[in-house]
Amino acid sequence: MKRLTAIIVAILVALASFSFAFAANQEDSDGNFNPPDATTPIRMLGADYSTLGSVISTVGDTTRIGFVCPSWSDDVGNLTLTLWKWDTDYEKTVKSTPIAGPQVFENYEDNATLAFEFSEPLAAGVYYLQLSDAEDDAGSGVGVWSCEVKYPGQAVLRDGEFIDKLCLRMYVDYVTEPEGNRYGELPKFDKKDNGLGGDSMLPHWQYFKMSKEDPDSFTGEGNGVTATVNDDGTMHVLTTAGAFDPTWSVVFENMFDFDIDESPFCQEYPILAMRVKVCDPSYNAGPGEAFLYTTTIGGATAGYSAAIRYDWSNPDWQTVVIDPTSNATFVKNALDGDQWIGFRFDTLNGTPKQDVEFDIDWIAFFQSEEAALAFDGDFSKIEEAKPTATPTAEPTATPEVTAAPEVTEAPEATEAPVDKPTEAPTGKPEKKSGCKTMIGGGAAVAVIALAALVFVKKKEN
Repeated sequence: MKRLTAIIVAILVALASFSFAFAANQEDSDGNFNPPDATTPIRMLGADYSTLGSVISTVGDTTRIGFVCPSWSDDVGNLTLTLWKWDTDYEKTVKSTPIAGPQVFENYEDNATLAFEFSEPLAAGVYYLQLSDAEDDAGSGVGVWSCEVKYPGQAVLRDGEFIDKLCLRMYVDYVTEPEGNRYGELPKFDKKDNGLGGDSMLPHWQYFKMSKEDPDSFTGEGNGVTATVNDDGTMHVLTTAGAFDPTWSVVFENMFDFDIDESPFCQEYPILAMRVKVCDPSYNAGPGEAFLYTTTIGGATAGYSAAIRYDWSNPDWQTVVIDPTSNATFVKNALDGDQWIGFRFDTLNGTPKQDVEFDIDWIAFFQSEEAALAFDGDFSKIEEAKPTATPTAEPTATPEVTAAPEVTEAPEATEAPVDKPTEAPTGKPEKKSGCKTMIGGGAAVAVIALAALVFVKKKEN
């Protein structure tokens, strides 16, 4: 057995602009033509594509159609909006004359609804609304709020390519509210294979199983987040009421005793999942956000994230799937050979009005969402998949060689001073019993910080 000493690293970030959750502006997080909790920002500035839009089918006369767009808190940046009547396919549609636009929205207010308003209502039908030409002199970003789910009211196209599990936050205002669904039938779009994942139903051999760890090894505190240990070895996570952008981070190099080359490849294992139990199913605290740390992008970066969607109504253990495969940059980097090196969890996108608590049993990487949801937690099934060390060949005797000519003696190097590490505190964390135990603390967190909460993973031989 090998185990590293527990490390807790806290990095305070002075600039509020480093936060990407925009929690203070998320009170009204729903449009009326998308599902709830469309709270993942897509940053179009500098993206690997030029256009992003939704095909929609309206069921009555409309007076307004638009998207809700962040500008990363600074009200700087431009986006162009165009609306077409849908005609057979993307290429044919965008070559036709637009119904409205293209219209440039310059330096629009953060989280504004960029929309077309019609004095003469637009008749029911199938339309395509598109964002393009992202510009931002400040460089912070412009984009659109999204939700990584398949939603029957929209079909999202990225440079004309259908993205199966994605919808954008948008408003469609009707002259007369429909009695049933707000949307009609959409054209059929085929899902394109993105080249990620595989057929294995088992997770990668490197995983986080909390009950197998030394309980003292994975405790610590972060920006509004406190982690403690339950009696059964699972991890108890508390997010205090009023905490803004609560986060905790994991960097594999600080957790595992292995070379980074052994980390999971994003192309083979693109799905991150964790087994979670929420403590208060009566309070819906909304989704969180996972920033992806890979060999190309090794820190929390705007637009390089995926949503964490909890089922707050479920009092039992649930598998929460974090799926970044609708993220264009992640897909590109994965296909280019990126590997996982960590992640940052923003436990909640909003600011909770009460303490929010949940337990975590394990975190693992999967080849598909289906595999993650079907996994029964028996990690012994993947033991045989672990790579074994190649035996080192016995070295052969080195033949005697002729002595090399004598060289001038190099100057003696002075010994570098060795910094001794400070002693770790000897106190052990108090054990908790899980969701039944209430942990005190409801103070608001005033300082925006990026906290790295580092665990130690045992690597079994």
